[in-house]
Amino acid sequence: MELKIMKRALQFSLICLCIILLTGCWDSRQLRDITIAKSAGLDLLEDGKYQSTISSPVPKRYEAQERSQVVQGIGHTVREARMALDNKVAERIDTSKLRVLILGKSLAEDSVYNPLDIMYRDPRSSLGAKIAIFDGQAADLIETKLQDKPRTSEFVADLLTTAEHNSLVEYLNVQLICPIMFDPGQDMVLPYMSMDINNNPYLNGNALFNGEKMTGSISPEDSVLLFLLKGEKGGSTYLTEKVSEKHEEEEEFITVLLKESTRNLKVDVNQATNEISATVDLTLQVEAIEYPPDELHEREKVVQLNDRLSRALTAEAEQLFTTLQEANCDALGIGRHTIAFHNSFWRNNDWLKVYPEMTITPNVTVEILAHGIIN
Repeated sequence: MELKIMKRALQFSLICLCIILLTGCWDSRQLRDITIAKSAGLDLLEDGKYQSTISSPVPKRYEAQERSQVVQGIGHTVREARMALDNKVAERIDTSKLRVLILGKSLAEDSVYNPLDIMYRDPRSSLGAKIAIFDGQAADLIETKLQDKPRTSEFVADLLTTAEHNSLVEYLNVQLICPIMFDPGQDMVLPYMSMDINNNPYLNGNALFNGEKMTGSISPEDSVLLFLLKGEKGGSTYLTEKVSEKHEEEEEFITVLLKESTRNLKVDVNQATNEISATVDLTLQVEAIEYPPDELHEREKVVQLNDRLSRALTAEAEQLFTTLQEANCDALGIGRHTIAFHNSFWRNNDWLKVYPEMTITPNVTVEILAHGIIN
């Protein structure tokens, strides 16, 4: 009896081993049969058609002057534009390794979800690709030839990664923006890129959205403050502020490195008047990196700088909230907070009309803890 059990166990083990060894990649795709897209751009043209542009690396074994090839396709839908691309390359286009997706400004102002729907439906799409808005036609950025970078896709991806580390942009990708687009209590902000007079791309701040449509933009300086007000902090966050008063003849600036930050968002609803207001308290503990007058050894001067920095950043935050409300962009998720803690008010009011008119009060407190190499 024991012998039969041992034989059956041995037979079962051999069968399992054969299954493992004979298993193959039924859905494998050979590199020689595909064109790998590393960056892509989508534009909405004046006639209502979509233009899709991809950049694919050229292997070193080919004697080509350019290290990447750019192909464009136009169609009435994004899918048709994508099919037009397939007709212009010898292999099938593969977007599974896509690093960057650039959307033209006109398309972003119309809708970002419509062109992204094709990516969400395709199981081979690279949902981890970084996404940015370009001030113009995305094709212009994809086609840009940089002297020190053989491929624009690598440059843009590295640029956005560095910006994330410096708190200039939020860590987002094609997948992470999807739930934000459909969240009625929160709006997204995406990296906003432009081109200088020498046709070099650079980060121009962030694009503001209401739902799936771009409604405005903010500068890089305001972007850092915005993410701090959201309670987000990158690995290296610097702030440069003017600390001289209007009556003082010489302008003074100070650059500080953020060490710690705490943020508290409070939403109040007045039941009698049916009005809502929000207060955002932000505390920043910083290290002075550069201050030309070099008087930080004096305690009175440090106290004065703390006060001036606090007032300056509070004033900037007030202007920032004005810009956000004009764009109807609830980047801080005040609506999400309202849904959770004041649900009756949320259900009885139209947030798209309430948010632009509500009162949002920022309070920024800065404390200089150290002054680095400055004595």
